[in-house]
Amino acid sequence: MAEEQDSNLPVNITDIDERIKQSLKMIEKDYKSLNTVDQYVRGLHAAPYTPRRSNPEFKELVRRSIHNIIPLLVDAPSNALSVEGYRRPDVTGNPPEWTFWQSNRMDQRQTLVHRSAIESGQAYVSVTPADPKKRPGIDPKTPEIRTYPAIRMFAGYDDPIFDAFPLYALFIENNVYSDKEPTRGRFFDDKFVYELTIGKEYKIEGKRPHGLGVCPVVRFTPKMDLLGRSQGMVEGIIRYQDKLNQMWLSLLIAQHYTGFAIRTATGLSPVERVDENGMPILDEDGQPTYIPPVLDPSTMLVSPNPDTKFGQLPSAPTGEFLEAIELLTRHMCAVTETPPHYLLSGKLANLSADALAAAESAFTRKIDEIRHSFGESWELVLRLCALVSGDQTGFEIEDAEVQWADKGNRSLAQAVDAGLKLSQMGVPVDLVLTKIPGFTQQDVDLVRERLEQAPAEESDDSEKKPASKDKAALSGADQKEKPAPSAGKAKPQPEETVKNGQQAAAV
Repeated sequence: MAEEQDSNLPVNITDIDERIKQSLKMIEKDYKSLNTVDQYVRGLHAAPYTPRRSNPEFKELVRRSIHNIIPLLVDAPSNALSVEGYRRPDVTGNPPEWTFWQSNRMDQRQTLVHRSAIESGQAYVSVTPADPKKRPGIDPKTPEIRTYPAIRMFAGYDDPIFDAFPLYALFIENNVYSDKEPTRGRFFDDKFVYELTIGKEYKIEGKRPHGLGVCPVVRFTPKMDLLGRSQGMVEGIIRYQDKLNQMWLSLLIAQHYTGFAIRTATGLSPVERVDENGMPILDEDGQPTYIPPVLDPSTMLVSPNPDTKFGQLPSAPTGEFLEAIELLTRHMCAVTETPPHYLLSGKLANLSADALAAAESAFTRKIDEIRHSFGESWELVLRLCALVSGDQTGFEIEDAEVQWADKGNRSLAQAVDAGLKLSQMGVPVDLVLTKIPGFTQQDVDLVRERLEQAPAEESDDSEKKPASKDKAALSGADQKEKPAPSAGKAKPQPEETVKNGQQAAAV
């Protein structure tokens, strides 16, 4: 959805009443285009062209011609995005705010944010302190993370390109509302969270301070230009989806009406209709009636008339329709930078890892671009979690970063071989494991913990053996100082002897 933020409106509008009214207008303004995007994602497409006087049989073909591939195109980048960790330079492993990520079930809910932002161009996440009135017994310093679609939320920015947080934001629970059927809303600014009831007019039902000093709403957008406009994937391929549905209708018509061979017969003697007594059944004019012959593939035709001639009209070919559908599907993949073999799996088979990597090069670059944008947004979300919990340092730190799961097509053998070479070059083992497919951040933390739990002092048997040169090392930020040997325990000194003119060390 192409949306241009008017940077002058939020700055000039300082009154809460005017901000809420302006936000409602902007939500209503964008509703039509965003609702169209939502309908096409769910398969509620505009029907292909049909003649005015269509019989029920033709209308049923029209209904069956809807072939929705938009969700598959959205799934491709969405499935490649998964945050699995968060790193701060002052903390080893995942910092405390990562526990709030887990408690808010963001491992699953992050996909909803990614998918919504890719579809419509924007999605929003808020972080506020828990409300003890709604959740009795909960610590007010517990962050609550909530997700919102662009169709029901508007955020006003001073500078939509530079500013990390908006000046204010409004969320409504339903886009259709009236005085008889009002909807609820939530308005955010840098001091309070307002609970609203919205009909023809709105009413503030209550407010509570959040104490964060910024509007606690973060925007997610996969792509934005310098004018503050963002566009999702779906809007640009709606017309291609309509073409695809029309082509499927043409294919169904060709298959239904001309896709089978038509059998013909001339000079065929008809069979008279008779009653239970064997007497012919007559029509209104007293003429005998006949049973019409059935000319379908399951019937064998037999005629006693030697002059009967049988024939067959060949079926119409449908290969050109299939080629046109495949060409359009490939074009949709090119427009969305989706690898064609994701949708046309039969066309690319038995490809090597290098060939797959070449086929997905554009898609990989697209995922990197989306990760840069979404990564900054998730970092702001986790910084807000730290601020809510009382960790001012965690909020002010700006060089933290989220860890993305490796969703590449590299085989495990290739990754392990590369990791072994990195280890031989001196790269710490915990950093190498982050590049191995299938190793989650929890697995890496467990390996780090096991390495840190190695005995500080070697056993008597190990003292008799030379120290191993291949001992796994941790990354510099995670290394711990080893305790010095006990002063009361003297280390035995080697006694030098000479045998056969050679020096040897004996313990």
